[in-house]
Amino acid sequence: MTTKEPINQELHAALRSIYEDIMRLASRPNVTPSRARAWYTHVMAESVKLRVRHFSGFVSETAAKPDSGMLRLEHYGRIQTSLTGLVARHLREKIDDADEFVRTVLELERVHIVTMRENYDVMRTKGDYAAAGVTLLPWSEIDMDRRQSLWASMLRGKVANAAAFLPD
Repeated sequence: MTTKEPINQELHAALRSIYEDIMRLASRPNVTPSRARAWYTHVMAESVKLRVRHFSGFVSETAAKPDSGMLRLEHYGRIQTSLTGLVARHLREKIDDADEFVRTVLELERVHIVTMRENYDVMRTKGDYAAAGVTLLPWSEIDMDRRQSLWASMLRGKVANAAAFLPD
């Protein structure tokens, strides 16, 4: 799903409701935009992820190895930072635009598979993979056995487009 594709009314209504909750939280005393944003990323995303989260088709070179350790679905568009900025701007400028929130969520719910360590390294470099020393490989270049393992542990039940990456 790209931001240009229409989404169904039920999903749009769910995301709109989440936005309204976030902005209500953000308007409360002692609730920062980051804490309000966490309502989506740490609480409500679970309820919509299988309709909005998409795997990019890229896996880090390290995560592609069988003994790579703990793995993460890494939001390479910096979803937490971007949504926090959106909430802060909407508060500051007194904007009420749930559709912008919906478009932003749909755009940023894209993930690569990386190791836990790489996830932190990429965060520290604000998404600069080269600076973080992370090399991405296309799904098709990964060994079939590893693709099966990654599909079962990282994609199935976690991303909307998992079926598109089901190993043959």
